Amino acid sequence: MKNSQSHFPCEQCGSDLLYSPEHQSLECDHCGFKNEIPVSFEPIREYDFREALQDLERLRSSGQLSQVGVIKCPSCAAQFELKENEHAGNCPFCSTPVIKGTEQSRHIRPRSLLPFSITHDQAINVFDNWMKTRWFAPSALNSHAKRNDKLTGVYLPYWTYDSDTQTQYQGQRGTVYYERQSYMARVDGRSVRRTRNVARVRWSPKSGRVRRHFDDVLIGASKTLPRTIIDNLAPWDLGKLVPYSEAYLSGFRSEIYQITVDEGFLRAQQIMDYTIRQDIRRDIGGDQQRISHASTDHDRTTYKHLLLPIWSAAFKYRGKTYRYVINGRTGKVHGERPFSFIKIAAAATLAASMAGGGAYVIDQNGGFDNIQFGSPSSYYDYQTTQPTFQGF
Repeated sequence: MKNSQSHFPCEQCGSDLLYSPEHQSLECDHCGFKNEIPVSFEPIREYDFREALQDLERLRSSGQLSQVGVIKCPSCAAQFELKENEHAGNCPFCSTPVIKGTEQSRHIRPRSLLPFSITHDQAINVFDNWMKTRWFAPSALNSHAKRNDKLTGVYLPYWTYDSDTQTQYQGQRGTVYYERQSYMARVDGRSVRRTRNVARVRWSPKSGRVRRHFDDVLIGASKTLPRTIIDNLAPWDLGKLVPYSEAYLSGFRSEIYQITVDEGFLRAQQIMDYTIRQDIRRDIGGDQQRISHASTDHDRTTYKHLLLPIWSAAFKYRGKTYRYVINGRTGKVHGERPFSFIKIAAAATLAASMAGGGAYVIDQNGGFDNIQFGSPSSYYDYQTTQPTFQGF
């Protein structure tokens, strides 16, 4: 089955209506006509994860996966949809020219999304302000990066997962206690016997069970952007998701998921496991904890497939491509940029000179006159000024 983005013709002039993040409506760039998007009161549904796996396996084995016309970038491997009448363009992630002509299997369609609320002009201002705070970027970078016509609105695919977990564990609880220990120290050239408290740990076996409900564990379903960029776009206001409507996509591009629902859950489990281990450590108690075994059962696991908005662009500087993205809801920006080693070296030199100047002022005021460097007595005298633990 072929999937193509719908068109919304203007009632007055016939031109395409495009979604306006500023007014949250469809607008005509040609004559200014506005068409409100009907508000949907349909609840945002969660879908059974195990049923999805069974359906996916059945469709894979029978060759019935839906076929979606997509463009695949030969440079960064991004896969995204173009409008029905578009056959070429630039990749929104790396600016490489691409041509339509491939198809990608897709079974699960997005059922909800967050519409853009940051406009194109606002995204440009956000990027300009971000560039101004890149202190160690080359001075000529701004002129290279100002490619505002390349700033593209893209909906990225995501999964969310809910799950009730129950984890059986075995481990050890560590209780810290102290022992008095004698040792020999050199004081004024003489050997002197001293005592100190040494921490020890007493371990005892501990086992038990912890439970945790996870809600909306968010996993990016794109392999196009580095995880560091995608993860740094959070947080997302998932409480304001709306039912999927192609009206919100008019004038924007959407990427096809490259991480399947089962692969996404494996990544979600890693995030859940970290929280579960923290729960286990709290349940073990004591001063220190060891976890030797943990087995987690997942129940009532559900998922959502949704689209989240970003403004994306790329610029080239000295032969290398740098990408940046802007959260289409909050304006949070994260990206790659080159460094000017000349500026870094100059800053290091300035910092060293300021530190040296401060030391000179201290020295001129006699601040170094009474300092002993590295002598055993000076170290020991400092140690003996600390309160001594007397035991429990």
